[in-house]
Amino acid sequence: MQQGKWAHRSVLLKERLQQQGMFYTLSFYWQRIRNMLFSRCIFGRGDINVHHDANISGVEYMQIGQHFSAGRGLWMQTIASYGEGGHEQHFTPHLIIGDNVSLSEYVHIGCVNRIEIGNNVLMGSKIYITDHNHGVYRGIHPDSPDVPPAKRPLTTGESVIIEDNVWIGEFCTVLPGVTIGYGSIIGSHTTVTHDIPPQSIAVGSPARVVKQWDEEKQVWAPVSHH
Repeated sequence: MQQGKWAHRSVLLKERLQQQGMFYTLSFYWQRIRNMLFSRCIFGRGDINVHHDANISGVEYMQIGQHFSAGRGLWMQTIASYGEGGHEQHFTPHLIIGDNVSLSEYVHIGCVNRIEIGNNVLMGSKIYITDHNHGVYRGIHPDSPDVPPAKRPLTTGESVIIEDNVWIGEFCTVLPGVTIGYGSIIGSHTTVTHDIPPQSIAVGSPARVVKQWDEEKQVWAPVSHH
């Protein structure tokens, strides 16, 4: 079994050398080595593959499953404290990521309360997922625009849940208090402001369900909106 794996890698190496030449082949493997070393240094594991330019903070509040990978520009943070000068807030965040989760480039995940990402979730590039906001903008006690945004308190008490087998397209935003159901697809440039049912396709800003999986017919059936 091990000999077969090395034979396969040898074939891939030869093909890459023939197609891209020595310089680009060495550059490719050097990047892979840097990513591997960075991931092992940050997470202490060899089955995680995160690009070495990632901005990771609050690893102690993260629970990450097997075979997690992320491209360039990952910003993944759990926030345990925020603010200063007697206005500091304290949180107990929980960022939970399942097995076989793959993120493309420039994904930003910010957690002060709870974000759960299930198994086999695929995300495109330039996605923002958050369970909080800078300030409150509804109700009878909203934050004033005279207060600089960075000095407004972070909101608390909401979670984000992304269930198994979800695919999120590029340039999407997932806002606090949202559950994206099992097997759903979020189209590119979508803003998810409310729950998405399982096995649905949602698009738009705010997100709107346009199709749902018909188990009996085994097709994605359009959803009519009256």
